[in-house]
Amino acid sequence: TDEDTIVEEASLLLDDADEYAALSNASNPYGDGTAAQRIADILEQQLGCEGGLS
Repeated sequence: TDEDTIVEEASLLLDDADEYAALSNASNPYGDGTAAQRIADILEQQLGCEGGLS
């Protein structure tokens, strides 16, 4: 890891509103963060667990 590059890129995000906006609105390639809950809901439904899995 190059410390100078990290500082340079972090400074760019802090100093340039357009750069920050572009990165802060980027889509997450890994999903929306709710997969575990959706899986648990499906398992509860399929297994007939009234009170949840835990």
